[in-house]
Amino acid sequence: MKALRKLAKEHEHFELADVEEPEPAAGWVVLRVLYAGICGTDLHIMHNAFPSWPPVTVGHEFLGRVAAVGDGVGEWAVGDRVVCEPHALACGVCHLCRRGHAEICARKRSPGWGIDGGMAELVHVPAHLLHRVPDSVPDLAAALCEPAAIVLSGLERMPVHPGSVVLVFGPGPIGLLSAMAARACGAGRVVLVGRPSSRSRLDLARRLGLETWDSTTADVAERAHEITGGRGADLVIESSGSPDALAAAIGALRRRGRLLVLGVSDSPQIRVPWATAMNRALDVTFSLSSSWSSWDAALALMARGALDPAPLATVFPLGDWQDAFTALAERHVVKALLDPRRP
Repeated sequence: MKALRKLAKEHEHFELADVEEPEPAAGWVVLRVLYAGICGTDLHIMHNAFPSWPPVTVGHEFLGRVAAVGDGVGEWAVGDRVVCEPHALACGVCHLCRRGHAEICARKRSPGWGIDGGMAELVHVPAHLLHRVPDSVPDLAAALCEPAAIVLSGLERMPVHPGSVVLVFGPGPIGLLSAMAARACGAGRVVLVGRPSSRSRLDLARRLGLETWDSTTADVAERAHEITGGRGADLVIESSGSPDALAAAIGALRRRGRLLVLGVSDSPQIRVPWATAMNRALDVTFSLSSSWSSWDAALALMARGALDPAPLATVFPLGDWQDAFTALAERHVVKALLDPRRP
């Protein structure tokens, strides 16, 4: 079968290669991949800026149908349509796993960098990480369940209160999904904030019915206080990783406001307006990866039509993987998906 592989721990070294089809081990299943999403992490793996164990098939976001089941797997059958948490080989015994946080287990080896991932015709995964996709959820929407689950995992810790004012900084895939999820969870007003360089993504947001602000045309913090009668936003979701955005986010919040950080920064340190954050007694949460429950939450919102990530996706045949990676790196698309059925 065809698979996109990272062949060496060096810059790039990606190749579409022929590999043996996997056989299901006990407790594991083999999925026939329908779509595999390209994440920013995959770009980092390509350029050797994220740990990996090559040779390895890349891709930790995927939708598939069960093609074969291993011994001891009784809850899944061939043909079931599923998505899969990327938390394979979590140890199960560390203090994080025992607290129910396998997603941040230091020993896990996720598909796409630690074990073979989903940018292939078939992928081999642990059965306990699967989630059934409701019949009412289209394939393209389900294929974006992993980034949606990242957002919902953050919102489990920093819930959207009904009628609240929510600002989202950064109109990338996570920012767009955050704004859509905040609206689906009952926010009274949701604003997506971005720079002119993100104009195409802000245009997409407006087509999806979201309010957008250009962060360079006015003081975002001042404007947030204006639209709330001087109070400030209730919740800000920071998904850009930008130091300027983080400062604006803190400035935009009300006293006892809440900040959810989902953005990964390229800088090891970011200056924080400490006095403002302290004087407003802000609650701050940094959220990474996705909880078990966030996957079902994402699928439930999709099933009732409250969240539809499909407009974010652009599909490429697996054989055009270079075009897909380039389009994502140059921000010509929001979310690139590879279709292994079109090798």
